[in-house]
Amino acid sequence: MLTPHAYTKPIRVLLVEDSPLELAVIQKILTDGGVDVVGTATNGVEALALIPLIDPDVICTDFHMPMMDGLELTKQVMARYPRPILVLSISAQPYQMRNIMKIFQAGALDVMAKPLFKSGGISQINPQLLLDKVKVLAGVNVITSNYKPHVTLKSLKHQLSEAHDMPVKMIAIGSSTGGPQALLQLLTKLPESFPIPIVCVQHISQGFLRGLVEWLDDISHLQIVVAEAGMVPHAGYVYFAPDGRHLVFDADGRFKLLEAQPHDLHLPSVDHLFMSMAQTFGPHCAGVVLSGMGSDGAKGMVSIFEHQGLTIAQDEGTSVIFGMPKAAIATGAVKRVLPLHEISDALIALHANQRSCSSFKTLEL
Repeated sequence: MLTPHAYTKPIRVLLVEDSPLELAVIQKILTDGGVDVVGTATNGVEALALIPLIDPDVICTDFHMPMMDGLELTKQVMARYPRPILVLSISAQPYQMRNIMKIFQAGALDVMAKPLFKSGGISQINPQLLLDKVKVLAGVNVITSNYKPHVTLKSLKHQLSEAHDMPVKMIAIGSSTGGPQALLQLLTKLPESFPIPIVCVQHISQGFLRGLVEWLDDISHLQIVVAEAGMVPHAGYVYFAPDGRHLVFDADGRFKLLEAQPHDLHLPSVDHLFMSMAQTFGPHCAGVVLSGMGSDGAKGMVSIFEHQGLTIAQDEGTSVIFGMPKAAIATGAVKRVLPLHEISDALIALHANQRSCSSFKTLEL
């Protein structure tokens, strides 16, 4: 579970909600929790006019509103006054992942579903969850553009050949807050012919994973699925750890699913995946840590490094939250720190360095 940062000053929030009853309830939750609601608006047009006047730290907005909805508001804010946005809506249920991904693509950093059940016409919002999300967002890095100059393939091939000269047969990626946006950019740049299986652990609210996987599968050149016990990873596929289980490899390189272990902070865990991959594939594996809060993945990166695998972390400038990459880098086990827009290039360049290596199409240990 994510832990909010400690703050020395009140968080300033602009609340955008067209229902007077809902607005009053959400405002009370925030103010009772020590958050300073510095302005309210009933639609996106009003909100845009307020932003330069009140300069909020975080914007909390509904999705469906008259005149300008939350999606268009998010696009306008990110173009004109970029800052963290939380979309709080009845249309952000786990089965409505297309709505959620549109929100993420527009630039919002988090979503929270209003419960479908209402009492007295008011959504029964979880106060602590809302406060935690707002407090987390108040301390994050807002990325305004994904389109930046790329280093040359030749340069990346040279960098990676210096960092790792062994053929890679398995890639694992770990991410948390900011991960869906990062995975979108990374995975959609990989070609259908990409010859190395990829396995991912994404920390995400219970019930949202399958929608995320289906959405990414629709727009990626690769086949993106939820991993199942006994599967053999194949090139052309990206496998996600399922909700509520650790994803690891057995001695034959097949997937195994494990129940929660004592003292686990995350389920699934990036560390469990990375350490298992390192033990199974040795120097023939690569681990990538993307944006996220906490330190999950750091111990796993050490294990990959000790087994002579390749280790890559997203840099601070392109991370929504630099916690997970920072913790991994602090271990001294990360061989390459790259901006997000270069990580997919690096994986493609990694393959380009290994064209002479055979047996990529299926797993061979």
